Amino acid sequence: MLIEVRGTRLYVDQRGSESAPALLFLHGGPGSGSYDFLSFQGDRLAEHFHVIGVDQRGVQQSDPLTGPVNELDLIADFEALRETLGRERWSILGHSFGGRLALRYAVAHPDAVTKVVFENPAWDVLLNSETLVRAAQRIAPDIQLPPHDGPATKQMWDERIALLHQLGERRMEVYLGPDSQDLVLPADTEIADELHARSGKFSEEIMKTPEFLESLQPLLAQLTQPALLIKGEYDPATSPEEIARFQSDVPDGTYYFAKGSGHFVHAEAADAYTELVTAFLN
Repeated sequence: MLIEVRGTRLYVDQRGSESAPALLFLHGGPGSGSYDFLSFQGDRLAEHFHVIGVDQRGVQQSDPLTGPVNELDLIADFEALRETLGRERWSILGHSFGGRLALRYAVAHPDAVTKVVFENPAWDVLLNSETLVRAAQRIAPDIQLPPHDGPATKQMWDERIALLHQLGERRMEVYLGPDSQDLVLPADTEIADELHARSGKFSEEIMKTPEFLESLQPLLAQLTQPALLIKGEYDPATSPEEIARFQSDVPDGTYYFAKGSGHFVHAEAADAYTELVTAFLN
């Protein structure tokens, strides 16, 4: 259903009993939408929680963007959605880019968040982009990481991501474990091209903002909620430096290494993922 918040309508997919503890899912991308995650985990997690998946403003089944957008807009949207739905508190689960948003939201609204789950988060695009290029080198050893000094810049990001496009049809191999190479993401075939185009515009807008380039690692020490970090063995996004920072800085943090999985642990090891998340949140 479409729910109006802050001058736009967000597509919200709710599953499970409304009397169950609420769990908000924040998708990655930027611009991936919630369709894929909910296809793999929505009904599974809904046996234990009231699952709320939201397409971020301008993404897929939400209203198209009519102006600029940044990460702070998205955080304000989530909080407005919580109030609209009448939820006093909820847990949040962020995948990839959604892990950035989950961290921002949990720190900005600590009283609204009970627990946080991060799945292969992208907290520092300088580190994330380097890790992505290193993963691409496993497939194409001739790819070279462009030199860069100082903080992340839009030019740096564009140059590094362009290297992944050189992989062509093999790009998806970077994101998957060796036993998951035949994984198909449902949104690729089940979401209309027009809705994918909305996501493309959102991605372009968000990635040119200073908030996207900001390292969020310093926020980890400000987390007051119990937090779970899930890292796929073959995930190319979350860097070793970010994992170490989580383990050292998060007061009540739990680290889980998902052996054999890549970037989409929720799909590559769906049963184990449901059990892990359910046990942590309960």
